[in-house]
Amino acid sequence: MGEIELQNKLVERCRKGDIKAQFALFKMHSKAMYNIAIRFFNNKMDAEDIIQESFIKAFQKIDEFNGLSSFGYWLKRIVVNGCISEIRKRKITFEEINEESTGNLIDEKIDSFIEPEKVHNAIKALPDGARTIINLYALEGFKHDEIARMLGISASTSKTQFMRAKKLLVEKLNS
Repeated sequence: MGEIELQNKLVERCRKGDIKAQFALFKMHSKAMYNIAIRFFNNKMDAEDIIQESFIKAFQKIDEFNGLSSFGYWLKRIVVNGCISEIRKRKITFEEINEESTGNLIDEKIDSFIEPEKVHNAIKALPDGARTIINLYALEGFKHDEIARMLGISASTSKTQFMRAKKLLVEKLNS
């Protein structure tokens, strides 16, 4: 049996209240979901809280999972939305920057090879707003208009914040 078939069977068992199936899905996806949450929050406890809340929400709303996407993708959206919700609670601000002032933000260069751990640590050291945009755009693959809707900002603010975040990241990686 393939992984998707197994997940679909586990989802069906979860719909019937099977706790063992919930635990099996948790074991399958918890590490990947934790990796998403820890990129948003520089704090293990915050990431673990988001993961716990996300799995609870997923199992409570398992009947809403329609199977059009994979369970992992559906769960990822719940985790990302949980992270965004927490970011909103913390009132992280995203500054609007006019386009004339962004010209010098993309001129920085990164060394051709940088160890992944150094990149991870540099991202963790970014301010909350910059880290959020880098995570959503570069790592999770959301488009700027999607990010704008999620964060309640304009698409141009998302693009500008991404350029600023990228500049900060380059500076951290080159130091």
